Amino acid sequence: MNRKRILWIFIGIVIFAAALVSGFVLMQPSVEDILVQTIETAKTVENGHAVVAIDVDSIEKNGRSKIEVWARRSEEGPGAFRMEVLESDEAKAQDAVMVSDGETLWAYSPSENKVFVGTPGEAKTFMEEVEFMPGGFHSYKDDMPEDGEHQHPETPEEAVQKLLEYFNVSKAGSETVAGETTHELRMEPIPEKMPAEYTAVGGIINLWIGQESSMPLAMEYTGGSMGEFRATVIEFEINAGVDETLFTFEVPADAEVVTFADLEPQSLTLEEASESAEFEFLTPAETPAGATLVDILDVRGALVQRYTLPNGGSFTIAQGSSADGSADTRTPSSEGQSVDVRGTSGQLFESEDGSQVLLTWTEGDLYYIIAGDLTSEQALIIAESLQ
Repeated sequence: MNRKRILWIFIGIVIFAAALVSGFVLMQPSVEDILVQTIETAKTVENGHAVVAIDVDSIEKNGRSKIEVWARRSEEGPGAFRMEVLESDEAKAQDAVMVSDGETLWAYSPSENKVFVGTPGEAKTFMEEVEFMPGGFHSYKDDMPEDGEHQHPETPEEAVQKLLEYFNVSKAGSETVAGETTHELRMEPIPEKMPAEYTAVGGIINLWIGQESSMPLAMEYTGGSMGEFRATVIEFEINAGVDETLFTFEVPADAEVVTFADLEPQSLTLEEASESAEFEFLTPAETPAGATLVDILDVRGALVQRYTLPNGGSFTIAQGSSADGSADTRTPSSEGQSVDVRGTSGQLFESEDGSQVLLTWTEGDLYYIIAGDLTSEQALIIAESLQ
């Protein structure tokens, strides 16, 4: 075989290989394709069952749990679901059950032998009302950017394009989750598009989407100053049918029944707060200029003082007993700063521009939280002046 022929064969092999590689690259779904397919697949789900592992590492709690979930879609109103806690580091959560038939929601706590009952709407309202921390240190749902008419996307493609206005999404590799190879997507918020509160806390979201099922099989929030969270599907099945009896709940004969309306935070006066507290109720002797106390709430035994500021900002001071374990699980975070406060050690979290802080500490059996539109110096002054 002459050299010229060998050269042409070699060139042909190189061209063929290059064509294969380029073709393989072109066949790989884009980020947009993956997200659109995920939304389209979600629309086909009528019922499902899954076992999910949840890991939380935050300033409020640190732990792991495993839950089992069954759900059924409804064309009208909320769907039905059942959730059972299989394993939990938190004793009070062990074996807890939450069930909804779409009209009534039951939440059963075996450790307390209580059943909380109400409509899904009442349960949602209750959860929103007890989130007493202000601004970016607790909830962003009311502060997300709006685009004038605030129209909801009508197609999966429009939904993905709207998502990409607020996040830079890229492929970050692959991982096997629940026995399926996944696309790992990294979602980084675009700072100028996000609320200041979210930017202050920071963090990114990682998603693992099944390459075969197009289902989200894991989600992780990481890199933020408030801690980390990950939910991972261990096993799942979709549209295999669900026993309707799972969406009913029989209240144990000896269990105490409490409605969500009974749990709504109660507004108190200073005198009422002092009289009702099972601990020494402290108020600040020093607050920022123009700060006004607008409310005191009894939130499941914790007393929360709400203040407004002249510039439209606000802050809260929360005090409660750690007997329920809410303070016992607070652990130092690498994102927080250890500070001396009232003769003990506390954790201080500060936004990048220094305009928002979260200060937490414990004194004996009591925990304290100061959070809101404050500087770290102001938060510490308030803490030291509590009396």
